Amino acid sequence: MRLLVDLAAQAEAAPDPTYHDKLRGRIWRGLRGTKFDDEHDNGEPMGLSYSNIFPWGQMQEGDTRQLLLASPREDLLATIAEDFRDNREFNIGNRPFEVQDLQVLNVDVGEPTTEGTLETATGVVVRLFEKHREKFDIDGEYGSTPTYWRPKHSMQPFRHAIADNLQHKHDLFVPEYLPGPTDVDGQLFTDYELLKTYSIPVTVTSAVEIEMVLSKWRFDYRVRDDDHRRHLNLALDTGIGGRNGLGFGFLNRRLEDEN
Repeated sequence: MRLLVDLAAQAEAAPDPTYHDKLRGRIWRGLRGTKFDDEHDNGEPMGLSYSNIFPWGQMQEGDTRQLLLASPREDLLATIAEDFRDNREFNIGNRPFEVQDLQVLNVDVGEPTTEGTLETATGVVVRLFEKHREKFDIDGEYGSTPTYWRPKHSMQPFRHAIADNLQHKHDLFVPEYLPGPTDVDGQLFTDYELLKTYSIPVTVTSAVEIEMVLSKWRFDYRVRDDDHRRHLNLALDTGIGGRNGLGFGFLNRRLEDEN
């Protein structure tokens, strides 16, 4: 399920490429005092992903912008929507907005045999942990800390890492009797098109900034069966890769008439 937020700019402002922790902070302010409050920084995926504020670029007072949030947890999105409705001030660093409208969207990859394309609307964080490094004979680059995927590591580690990550989310948010993406044969996607790789400094806490390696992708798919459909829809809801709580790994379904 998705929540589309319509925003109105309250002042002129330039885009902020370091917006991630500021946007996360606004979302979490709306969850204070709710049943989700104790999930803050507990180390587990929350089952929430979100886009950047779009369209990107310089804004003038009165300009309209939008934000998309997605989650398999309807009650989580409902709680966020309630706060956005009751507290319409939406300031992200030096970019002040006001919430104008909210709309619930249902996005689905389609029934079995459907073909389509998913695109990453925000950069994907893929960390190769020890088990991935051992499996694919990759030297650790930061001692005992995870190694960020780069094109030099080849596609196999990338595919395994995102499937393992999605399996963990499946274990958290999907009934245990249903098979997850690593419990079945077949890849998530039929084609993995790397659009670009880049790195940016990201504030992960008030005292910690990390240089993260990100990648943007276009993924083609053909829905094999109901299990595969559920896995792809879970990726749409939770995002792919890590650090979804900072807005990374957000996916959109590409429309057929888009170039």
